[in-house]
Amino acid sequence: MPPKAPPPKKLTKKELKEKAEQEKKEREEQERIRKEAEEKQRQEEERLRKLEEERLAAEEKARLQEEEIENEVQRSVFKENLDNAKKVARANDDWDKFLLCSIKPDITQEAQLTTFITLQKEQKIITELKVAEELQKLQQAENIERDIHRFLTHLKAERKLQQNQQQLQQQQQQQVFQNDTVARNKMYIAQIREIMVKKLEEINTQMVLNAELFIDEKFAELTKKANEGAKGTFKLDDKTKQEVIKTFPPTEDFKYGIFIYPSNKPSGYRHKPNEYPELQLAVDVPRSISVFLQKILWTSFDNYSPDVYSKFRIVGGVLDIEYLQMLPPPKKVNTWTLKQNYELKETVKRLAFELNAVFKVSYQLPSYIWIPNKETQKVWRVAFFDRVSEQWITDGVEDAKLDKGINIVASIPKLGPIGLLQERCLDYPYKNFKLRCVGNEKAILDIQGARDLFKFEIGPGYIQLLKKDQEFQHFAYKKLLVGALFYELYRSGVNFIPVIEDAQSANIIQKDEGAEELALNDLSEAVRGFYIESSRWNNSDTGPQIVVKLKENPEFDEEFAENQEKDWKTIKWWNNKCAIIQAKDSHLKCNQAFLPDTETHCNLEVLLKMHSLTTPETLAKMKDLHYVIFIETIQQVLRITKLLSFTVRD
Repeated sequence: MPPKAPPPKKLTKKELKEKAEQEKKEREEQERIRKEAEEKQRQEEERLRKLEEERLAAEEKARLQEEEIENEVQRSVFKENLDNAKKVARANDDWDKFLLCSIKPDITQEAQLTTFITLQKEQKIITELKVAEELQKLQQAENIERDIHRFLTHLKAERKLQQNQQQLQQQQQQQVFQNDTVARNKMYIAQIREIMVKKLEEINTQMVLNAELFIDEKFAELTKKANEGAKGTFKLDDKTKQEVIKTFPPTEDFKYGIFIYPSNKPSGYRHKPNEYPELQLAVDVPRSISVFLQKILWTSFDNYSPDVYSKFRIVGGVLDIEYLQMLPPPKKVNTWTLKQNYELKETVKRLAFELNAVFKVSYQLPSYIWIPNKETQKVWRVAFFDRVSEQWITDGVEDAKLDKGINIVASIPKLGPIGLLQERCLDYPYKNFKLRCVGNEKAILDIQGARDLFKFEIGPGYIQLLKKDQEFQHFAYKKLLVGALFYELYRSGVNFIPVIEDAQSANIIQKDEGAEELALNDLSEAVRGFYIESSRWNNSDTGPQIVVKLKENPEFDEEFAENQEKDWKTIKWWNNKCAIIQAKDSHLKCNQAFLPDTETHCNLEVLLKMHSLTTPETLAKMKDLHYVIFIETIQQVLRITKLLSFTVRD
């Protein structure tokens, strides 16, 4: 029997510690080797991934460049056909204007516009009481000014060039020209407004100079009525005790009236407000002054707000209340009657005083102002304009309300211009939109705004509003230029003309302008073959890109009898390409992966053609140059409303 092995030697604490440290080093070395191997593998995979991305990017770049060459040719052909069609349309318009023999200047012709302004500036100073005639002249000037505003609004909708290297210089030149046109027309507006202010001040002067004449007329009228009623006659001294309210026939954009408070009326302060029934307004009389001429001026436009971006705007016009200093009453010396006079070049003196209490006013909004009954004071407020800070102020305004939905009633703490202050972003973000053709050159557009649904018909060179609300009847169901229609909506209190600054105010992700321009160009061509709808993912994970849904519409259906989600394609646009992504509105998350076996292409038509995703008939419709005016009109509508970037679908 072999001898037993000796028992293992018991290690000391020092030896155990050294052994543990050795094992730890071995484990660390193995871990280091493993991590190095993993890092090498990760770097290799990253290198291969980058190489693959570079390869795909190079392939995409080469593919897009090749496609862009053909696309550039198509754009040139489109532009040539569009220019020719516009020449024919302009010739017809010029002939129609010639047949009308209109003396109204054409604001697109700078020579005619500058001639009109020069003639207005050279008019004689008003020295007679022809107020009604002068108000009509002011109305004519305001009509011209509104034409300029329509023109500037339409300019926002005009066709722009796509941004790419070959066209960058032309893009910049066009932008410089457009900016110059805008600046020049804004200068014309300022000049017309300056003329208006000057003429209104001349009218004010005549009111002060002829206050005694108005008093005499009122005294003669009351005396005649008293004689006819056999109640005796007034004494001569009584004529200085009579209040005088004088109004003049209002125009569409101007209302003017005066109230003369007598110098020695025994009853003292007038407790009831001054009512101007012809002007549909009423104004309190302040307690702090006793002899004055109250001037009332309402204009349909806001001539006070500075030309800077604001989250608010004035709708329904501005009511300006001023108190003018009257001349001392005439004095009789022997056989002479002495009257004090202003020099006509001298500005009428205003009375400055502090109100002892709030000052109540009421006036009727124009019939074209649209304020839904469901709206509350949260979205509109009565404000007064502070001439020092040049801001509209709502603090201190009390009891503001809309009486019967049309009359502004409020008590204000300070005299000055008064207006209805409305948020700019009341109608957007848009909730959704639908655009589809119901004929070869007839499309229907539904815009579900933040407040209401608006439906439009779009045709070659025109758009018309299909809405029966009474406020829109002066322009609804009439074929107008794109800029003209959306300007009229803007005047009525419906703002479908967003600006870039509104994105932040409305909490909208700001989109890439190049992507928006490419998308609207593609969609304007596709509308004759596809039904176009907003996607819920347009303002989410897609960031600055544009996302829209398409479904083939060969029969020009306005609505589909059967509408299954699988039939819709979700298209995503960058500033130089587009692709079909797998996102659906019913999904909980936005799946931005490309549709299997598809890739990016320079525009929608190439994308659909290269992957055989539509019929040849539909592709032919997208490139049919017989409808260039119609296509451009669709572009203008999408551009001015910014539907593709300001729609946030729930």
